[in-house]
Amino acid sequence: MDKYFRTEEGKLVNIVEHVVEQIQQNPNLKIYIATDSQNYGSNTVYATAVVFRYGLRGAHFVYRKQRIPRIRDTFSRLWKEAEITIDTAQTINAEVPVQFEALEFDYNNAKITKSTNLVPAITGWVKSLGYNVLVKPDEMIASKAADHICRN
Repeated sequence: MDKYFRTEEGKLVNIVEHVVEQIQQNPNLKIYIATDSQNYGSNTVYATAVVFRYGLRGAHFVYRKQRIPRIRDTFSRLWKEAEITIDTAQTINAEVPVQFEALEFDYNNAKITKSTNLVPAITGWVKSLGYNVLVKPDEMIASKAADHICRN
């Protein structure tokens, strides 16, 4: 996995080094990870956001955007969102043991949608790896950041 993400200002940072810096500066910080995707023309765009939440004092995020040939099947496109999110968490954890607040997935557990069938499989997978998981209707900060990056 590519370890380089961009800050909100566009600066390229190594995600592992950035996590270490953030933890050193803010020991009580909470870290969230999410990926969102959109189909645009002949491409599928994935945006992964790693959000650093400073209690009630705000947050900032870093992101990575990837363009790949269009994935027409919605289930496959959404499943890849989970794979990228989990891969990001595992890449960070391979070098720095971090307790993430949650891995977030923009899947809806409350009503019947195309993502509803993914919820049991993804939540089971994520929990088996030892991570906390959030899906709709929970409040999700990283998912919103990923959606913002994906659409802009």
